[in-house]
Amino acid sequence: MGDERKPAPVSIPSDALRGLLSLRDVPLLRPLLDDVIQIVIVLDASAVQAELRWRLGSRINPTARTGLHEAIDSGAVIAVAPVFLRQEIEKYLPLIASEEGVSSEAANAEWERVQRIIRFYAPTGDGAEFALVDPKDSPYALTARELDADFVRTSDQHFVRMGVPVIEPDLDQVLRDYARATSVIVTVKLGSGLALTFGIQAFVEAIQGITEMIRKLPPAVKLILGALVVIALLHPTSREKLTQWFKKICERLRETKPVLVSISQGAVKHLAEAANTSSATRKVIQSRLRIRGKQTALSHVRLVCLRSKEPLAADVIARRVLANGYSSRSKNFTAYVSRLLREDGRFVKADGLWTLRAAA
Repeated sequence: MGDERKPAPVSIPSDALRGLLSLRDVPLLRPLLDDVIQIVIVLDASAVQAELRWRLGSRINPTARTGLHEAIDSGAVIAVAPVFLRQEIEKYLPLIASEEGVSSEAANAEWERVQRIIRFYAPTGDGAEFALVDPKDSPYALTARELDADFVRTSDQHFVRMGVPVIEPDLDQVLRDYARATSVIVTVKLGSGLALTFGIQAFVEAIQGITEMIRKLPPAVKLILGALVVIALLHPTSREKLTQWFKKICERLRETKPVLVSISQGAVKHLAEAANTSSATRKVIQSRLRIRGKQTALSHVRLVCLRSKEPLAADVIARRVLANGYSSRSKNFTAYVSRLLREDGRFVKADGLWTLRAAA
């Protein structure tokens, strides 16, 4: 179930993809990230029990991860579960500990770690129609419907009878391989030189910081800043200074060319393999995804909240919805998003910030 092989000599881990995906909110970079797949999966008790049993009974390297865990850490998968999952797991945790030959303390500690990678959600409906098939599966099916999840990750065939899309463990390694390969491809797209030299997280934070700083500037200041840039480009002396600065940068790059060429030559084979793997695994994943119609504003709002680990202000949600490609004719889109959030029971507000309904 897990992957304890020695990692390939790659300097871009799959976890880097999560940080890179956060750059979708930057309009200039979004076209480079539009084709990256990110799916929402509801984990049922069987999936989580399997994860726990592998960690407690089979894992040799304590840092090793299952394909599912790595895909979640990378951001390629958003894992959610109803709060009912906690009751189910805690009910069987003593038995799991006994069968895997570990202490109750060890089992509880591992369960705490597993919970950190899951977004818990409290469904608003009663799921009566799902309960007719299996009452215990009803919260998972209801969560999948209310959050418009792509799949329920399970080995239980009851969900098929409920009309809920499912995936079994066979797709875990595909998702993991997709995350690994795509993190390489996306990094190259966004400028691997900067990302590798200064670090993925620093690269992401720098772009986000600059974008956020400019966004917060008053309109008048933005106008003055734009005018100064234009004047600098038109003024001969300023233009000459900018040209000299650019030449110095180019000279520095030429000085490091042998190193960059060496790195590139060593990475060519891996980059080609990553491109092939990303393309092949993408096709497999897409073949399992259902065809969706045009996404509503509410669907975009829900996805924005799912992607964010932290509660968000309505204006931030509105901005991210528009950055995700939604087109609105509303004169005050933030007010429209605020109304959607207030009227939909799946969202809750605390201290002026919105998030999905979850356990207290």
